[in-house]
Formats: sequence, structure tokens, C-alpha cells
Amino acid sequence: MATLLQLVLDGPDRGGSLEMARQLADLVDAFELGPRLLQAEGPAFVNVLRGTVPDRPVACWAETEADAQALLEVGVEGLTVPASLSDEALSAIVFGCRQAGRRMLLDCSSLADPAAAQARFRRLKPDLVKIPVMVNLREVMAGLRDLEIPVAFSAGWSVAQVPWLLLYRPVALIAGAVVTAVPEPRRIVEAIRARMTVTPTMSHFY
Repeated sequence: MATLLQLVLDGPDRGGSLEMARQLADLVDAFELGPRLLQAEGPAFVNVLRGTVPDRPVACWAETEADAQALLEVGVEGLTVPASLSDEALSAIVFGCRQAGRRMLLDCSSLADPAAAQARFRRLKPDLVKIPVMVNLREVMAGLRDLEIPVAFSAGWSVAQVPWLLLYRPVALIAGAVVTAVPEPRRIVEAIRARMTVTPTMSHFY
């Protein structure tokens, strides 16, 4: 299965976010609405974005059970939820996603050592685990390999790192500021896409 490229839109500028989505929709597989944009616009913005890029899935950041429920009600395709929430809250969100036929991605950026949370991941059974690349990725992936939970990578990776990240066979690369904070975002996405065509030479990197 090919790795997907997901772009996080999280600027407070509604018009700018919609224009960026419109300009990059042919190069990006899915979009995610981040917490700042959702706080400014609310769950209804999911349908506004969907109207701009109707053939692209939309995921959203959800910080509470109430956020998750509101976003599922507007038909969001997936939720990204911080691993810092309680087991009770995360279990409720996982259940809500299962009932709605949507995917829940557990964001581990708040964890000092994602590999140490293996038992928790196994208990919660998220659809995806989102790993920030600033951790010791090789060590973390070695610790998670027996869980059989797909991973996505986010936070701080560069264009040059893309072929190396693909060695881990992630479901998705999640891009944020590496694309949205530069003067020529399309040029950066084209460069990412070019590197995503490189075939890794190892079946496993751990």
C-alpha cells in the first residue's frame, strides 16, 4: 500500500487555508484541520473545506470527547486525538469512531517515550499511531513493531528525510509547517512527491 501525504491546515486565516487546499489538492491525498483553525471556525468548517476539495478526505484534530462527537456528527473522515487524554476518554472516542465507521489516529507528540506506551496502545486499539520524528525513531519503531498497529509520521521532518521515513512503511506522512509556512508551498509538495517515488531498498529498517 502506498504511503499517503496528508496536509495539516492550521492557520487562523480561513481564506488562506481554503486557497492552499485548492492549490494543492492534486498533490495531497488528504487534509487535516488543526486546533487553531477549528477553534476559529468550528466543526462546520469541515463542510466548507469539503466543498473546496470534494474528492479529498478530511480529518480533524479533537482535544476532547465533545470535540470528537461534534466532528463525527459533521461527517469528518478521521480524528487525530492526543495520547495525553485519559484511557476513559480515548476509549470513548475509539468507540465513537468505530460506530461511525471512521478512523482514529492517536497522536504521540505529548509522550516522552512512545515505545513505553505499548501496553496502552494494545489496550486502546487505535487505527493509527502518529509518531513525531524528533524522537529516536529507530528505537521507537523497534518497540512498536509487535503491536501491528499502522503508523504515520509527523512533526518536523524535512523533504530530504522522506525516502528514509518510507523505509518504515508508514500509512501516511503528515506535513504541516514544512509546506504551509514557506513562500512556495506547491514547489515543496512537488519535491516531497518526487522523493516519495523512491523505492526503499530494505523491507524493514529495524
